[in-house]
Amino acid sequence: MASFYVLRHGQSPSLSEAGVRHDAERPLSEHGREDVRAAARELAARGAALVVILHSPLKRAAQTAAEAGAILRPAHGVKAFEPLSNQVTGEMLYSYLQREYEDAEFLAVGHQPQLGELVAYLTGQVVEIRPGGLVALAADGKGKATLLWSINPG
Repeated sequence: MASFYVLRHGQSPSLSEAGVRHDAERPLSEHGREDVRAAARELAARGAALVVILHSPLKRAAQTAAEAGAILRPAHGVKAFEPLSNQVTGEMLYSYLQREYEDAEFLAVGHQPQLGELVAYLTGQVVEIRPGGLVALAADGKGKATLLWSINPG
């Protein structure tokens, strides 16, 4: 695995505020969209050349990936990736990512606690990832990574 990035979905309204019945249907708020665009611009400014953006199938993560994709324009587009749906541990998520995208520079868009578990598993560090937060990692392909940098909105 080469360098890769994790982005927590942007801020989203509660079920009642969004007028939806299921968590999976919650959209990004406008504030969330702004935070995600800022994170994507930062990633672009740092020279990321993404092969693909992978995202959880939940609406707010898909919208986050679409916002980031419009700025970052990954070579192979934006794709739903079921293991990012917050149903497996960070360690299991890493094994899926390594198997499918071992040598690719990619962005994974998902949820807490899964993204935090992934970063902790790979680096041995607890890193705060708020909604719209972005983490850059350099993986060694052997189950470890170096934390390169992280940013959070606000």
